[in-house]
Amino acid sequence: MEEVRCPRFFPRGVAVFLFPLVIPMVGLQAAESSFTATTTLFSDVTHTRGETDDDTRGGVGASGDLGAQFQSGAHNLNARYGATVETERSSLGPRDDNAVRFRGSSRYSFFEPGNRFDFNAGHSARSVRNDTGFSLDPAAYSTQNAVNAGAGLWFYPGKLTSLRVSGQGGKTWETDNVEEGRSANASAAIQRQVSERSTLSLTGGRSWEEQDESEDVTLDTASLGLDTRLENGAFSLSAGVSRAETDSFENDAVIGSVSRNWRTDLTNTRFGYDRSQSSYLLDLVLSPITKFGIEDEFSVRVQGVTVTDALSLVHTTRRICSLCTLNLVVRGAREEAAESGNETWEYLAGTRLDLAVDQARTVSLDYSWQGDAFTERSSIDDEIHRFSVIYSEQLTELATWGASFDTAFTRGVTDREQYRARVFITLGWEGLEREW
Repeated sequence: MEEVRCPRFFPRGVAVFLFPLVIPMVGLQAAESSFTATTTLFSDVTHTRGETDDDTRGGVGASGDLGAQFQSGAHNLNARYGATVETERSSLGPRDDNAVRFRGSSRYSFFEPGNRFDFNAGHSARSVRNDTGFSLDPAAYSTQNAVNAGAGLWFYPGKLTSLRVSGQGGKTWETDNVEEGRSANASAAIQRQVSERSTLSLTGGRSWEEQDESEDVTLDTASLGLDTRLENGAFSLSAGVSRAETDSFENDAVIGSVSRNWRTDLTNTRFGYDRSQSSYLLDLVLSPITKFGIEDEFSVRVQGVTVTDALSLVHTTRRICSLCTLNLVVRGAREEAAESGNETWEYLAGTRLDLAVDQARTVSLDYSWQGDAFTERSSIDDEIHRFSVIYSEQLTELATWGASFDTAFTRGVTDREQYRARVFITLGWEGLEREW
């Protein structure tokens, strides 16, 4: 979704609702919360240059953003939704283009150590792409909605041992597609604390996926894992096996992961390798909803059952200067289709620098790149680059104005370039904290 971005990579938008459910408030004590409610009005000029035509558009629009974080005892809610409404007029003729874009996610969970029951529910709306290649027009991507809910029962056979039996179910649908997907999962996990900082776990489960006009998928997994808390971060390691079955094929795969996180007062670095067998529908429905961040700026590919090897590095630092924050992300993945054996390599990289000129003025520099290789891993067949500069100045406690310049271009499936200048004014609260 294209938008005037606010700090910390949250998408702009007007929230329609806060899913997944209304939290019972009776009896909650010492609740801590923060919330965001903003509205942005903007006007821009966009020039797009293609292989055969050029187009200059003038546009006006409004976007909004509504989010909340709430925590009280075992109850926890995180939600953020955004939408943009925009109308544009083209220089190629007397025609107007209107667009409405929506994106966001929410997650409610109930969990208390020692309790025998936990519950979670959530919703997400993300940008997905089929075989369209990368596009400069957000309308070329579909919006994939996913809702899910699950619960678990805990047993404590020993002082240092716990067993969780759980179930999870969900549904996905696209805003412009009548096809729906349904997924479910049943699993059991036993954990044992082997030291003051380390926990050993054994997990097994079965997942089911049903989608209109597609084969049903059954996925069985079993893995052994180790999680360790360190003085400067955390370390985790797992290894296991997975089997995917449909009416037309079966596929066995070795799976596993290793990750290391380093944390200091000024930096946060996360490195990880993950090998998994899954499908995008199972990931959207059954995997935890990703926290909004630089990684969420990249579109999700629509595909079937795949075996994926992925390396990722995410780094955030304030060491460069006392008034700036630098965010970096690098990721590379090899994806092999379980049925055909075809391989695809996906790469992404992004960086963002937020600089506080003074207490009222900020400048942000943002660059992202995403590329796909269909034949050889070293030969990029389709790619998109984006770069933006955003200046904002706080006028009052509730008002901010600013200007931005963006440029983007695609190479491969389509060759297009786009340049845009925008001015905007934002009204509302960003991350206002309150204790109830």
